Amino acid sequence: MKNILLLLLTVLLLPSCISKSIKYIQDKNEVFEQIYEYENIPTDYKIQKQDILYVKITSTNKEINEYFNIGRTSTGTGNIQNSNFYLDGFTVSDSGYIQVPVLGDLKVEGLTVKDANKLLQEKTDQHLNNAIANLKLVSFYLDFLGEVNKQGRITVMQDNINILDAIALAGGINDYGDKRNVLIVRKTENGTKTFRVDLTKRKLLNSDKFYLLPYDMVIVEPVPNKTFRLNISDYTLILSTLTSTITMVLLILNLK
Repeated sequence: MKNILLLLLTVLLLPSCISKSIKYIQDKNEVFEQIYEYENIPTDYKIQKQDILYVKITSTNKEINEYFNIGRTSTGTGNIQNSNFYLDGFTVSDSGYIQVPVLGDLKVEGLTVKDANKLLQEKTDQHLNNAIANLKLVSFYLDFLGEVNKQGRITVMQDNINILDAIALAGGINDYGDKRNVLIVRKTENGTKTFRVDLTKRKLLNSDKFYLLPYDMVIVEPVPNKTFRLNISDYTLILSTLTSTITMVLLILNLK
């Protein structure tokens, strides 16, 4: 009987334990009327070999526009289509350069996208009048594995993204994902490094782990009691049957 009571108590307390593991950015001392601000600065990604860059030169001269942007197609929103990224992009060579018509070779390896764009504009000013240069990283993707609703590779249409926005693109963490134990696998020049992120802690918002880098892999680990939660309906049925049986036995004994 004592073991049964303990089991009943466990089942009653389980929902409160589970609720703590499914909330993002928790703070037991939070005051709802207060506004919280967190300073976070994106990590500047340095262009690497084999990255694909999108280069566009815009000018008031129609011939220059057609020459530099030949073959470019766009969507109604003005963004280039996914299918044209690799066709129209400039791949950074093994020596760290991209080769742009008229402008020549540009050393971009090791530069941030912002600095590479500045270099491109300087080169453009040397050869063309009143032309605007635009450079973007188009091979920015993230890989998601584990307890997310959409596993696989996701292309990011911006230069940086934080982990909460990235997980939203992956459909969010499912009911069996452990928000306190998210593994990030990052490629570096010297190999691979890993670190873990707790999505329930507010300190993450001003941490250097808040922003992801291109080609990061995000692995959401399962909660420790995933097997139990998958079979909770079976356990509930067994417990219900057991409780009913005990109640019936006690009733019979009282009648006797």
